[in-house]
Amino acid sequence: MIGGQPFILNLRLSTVFASVAGLVMLTPAMGFAQDPLYASTLYSLCDTLVSTQIVDPKDANYGALVSPSTNPQEHPLHSRAAEAVYPFAVAYKHTGDIRYREAAIRVVNWLITKQQANGAWGENWPRYDGWTGTTADQLISMAGAYPILLPALSDREKTAWTSSMTKAADYIAAHFPIGGNINYMPTGAVALRLAHGVIDRAPEAWLAKGDALMELTLKAENADHLLAGEGGGVDLGYNIAQSIGYIALFGLLKHDDNIIERAAGMLRAHAAFVYPNGTVDDSWGTRSYKWDYESGTKTAPGVYFTFALLADRDPAFARLGKRCLDYLNAHGMDHGWVIYGPDAQKHPSCNPPSNYPTFARAQSIALAIEYGREASVQTNEVKLTAPWYRFYPTVNVVVVRTAHLMATVSAYGEIGRYGRDLVSRGGSMTNLWLDDFAGAGMFQTSSTTIYHREEPIHMPEEKNLLTLTPRIECTRDGVYYTNLYEAGAKMAVVEESNDIKVTASGELRDVSGRTSGITYTLTHRFYPDRIQKEFLIRSPQVQAIRIVEPVVKAAGVTFERSTDERVFIKQGRGPTWSCEVTKHPAACTLSTGIDGEKYWSPFPAVECEPITVDFVTPSNLQETSVMLTFAHEK
Repeated sequence: MIGGQPFILNLRLSTVFASVAGLVMLTPAMGFAQDPLYASTLYSLCDTLVSTQIVDPKDANYGALVSPSTNPQEHPLHSRAAEAVYPFAVAYKHTGDIRYREAAIRVVNWLITKQQANGAWGENWPRYDGWTGTTADQLISMAGAYPILLPALSDREKTAWTSSMTKAADYIAAHFPIGGNINYMPTGAVALRLAHGVIDRAPEAWLAKGDALMELTLKAENADHLLAGEGGGVDLGYNIAQSIGYIALFGLLKHDDNIIERAAGMLRAHAAFVYPNGTVDDSWGTRSYKWDYESGTKTAPGVYFTFALLADRDPAFARLGKRCLDYLNAHGMDHGWVIYGPDAQKHPSCNPPSNYPTFARAQSIALAIEYGREASVQTNEVKLTAPWYRFYPTVNVVVVRTAHLMATVSAYGEIGRYGRDLVSRGGSMTNLWLDDFAGAGMFQTSSTTIYHREEPIHMPEEKNLLTLTPRIECTRDGVYYTNLYEAGAKMAVVEESNDIKVTASGELRDVSGRTSGITYTLTHRFYPDRIQKEFLIRSPQVQAIRIVEPVVKAAGVTFERSTDERVFIKQGRGPTWSCEVTKHPAACTLSTGIDGEKYWSPFPAVECEPITVDFVTPSNLQETSVMLTFAHEK
């Protein structure tokens, strides 16, 4: 028992994330500073951003970075894009290229003109009002870049920069914690500590407030070592791509080994959701409405600095960080821009992309280069071998690995802030990777149950989309019901002799939570090279039910129905997979492509082909059983 609650961990997984204690030193880890991929990625992102800077001194926005995006806004000049100052400064430090130095100085000089009288920066464009939490991100970048750029600043610029940083730090000290998302606590704490280090005679109250923010952050670690508080619950993407990294950086700046080790413990719990292809699975988190494969979420800095800053704590961390960086370079960028996902460039809503993920990832990689620790070497490390699973009872989520696949099943029911329409749940499989599918890509995935722009400046406008999440659904009297709206599903996980079995049970509900009276038990069985999904449905009346199994439409993949009960999923290269209805009631219809054009979502930016199974239940709660098998064709 941990914290009075059960923590269930398959023992074969427990050894891979063993702790390695080490002394904290603030000298940059040369392994990251000299790693050619970290450096080349940083310079590539910086070159792209520099190319968008307004360089005409006569322009009112001289120094601003222009976003290429036209949806939902037309080429916005985001204030937070000035966060690129730190990546520019680090690129200048390591190359001596004055282009980066001049771009950094120009962008901050512009940013200062957008600061509010109270010291905050507003995120909304073009008035630069609205949300001010990202003031902490701006201050981190300015304070980090200031010592590097100081010799090139004029006396007037030095005064303006220090005054701006002082006002921003005063604002954070007076107003944080802010909003309902926990990432602003560790981010604010780091901002105050960095500012204190570069401002002459900075008030000690900044340090005290930073300590208080970090104390609140650490109290939010739950019994499964997940960080709670993002949108009222747990969000894997923001935790791993921002909060844990800033907890670690705070510990490094303060030389506090206890804080660093707390961050490492949280990262071990979260790292199980890094997939073999280097993607980060935020399919189930509270803010998964802006999930991207590359770093877990669109607008956080990115996972790279989190793994780098804790690389001396566990031999797995450096490898996982590099795996994610490989994915970024191979699949997450297009013409120098970080994109939303594999199919983003096919859709005008996402192409051209916002510059947000590009400057955010540049910030993360710059932090990795400057603060990354030397990777741990542990000669007695036990290698992780499949099969394994890890179940997190506090969130009702399990991640499963067998010889040739990895999957996440979620019954997470947090709806306090972000409701049933935003986060898919109910015991559905929300992510599935197959090691021989479409260049090691995803086979099934998920998206918001109803796409709408929860964060208007970050989410493009789209219409008439259907969720990518596998599901059970029905419509009665014009009301739509699905297991994805079930916030109270019960889950159990059992490792059997030949498979790992995950069972979830609940009721089909509408978006408000009202029950249909139809109950279900959904069982996933994971084998080395196949998956069985069994659906047990009980209805008080005759009811038409549909099972929807969207499959990712990767390049070269085609769908061919061979019989009334079987669909072949063929690849241009690689083996064929099949979806077969291996158990069903007498009247059962298997189809492909129904409403297929609606199976796209900007997050995680993939298209899917729906495979559907339609049948009718009897009345009086008689049990109807349907079984689907996804199998590797020999």
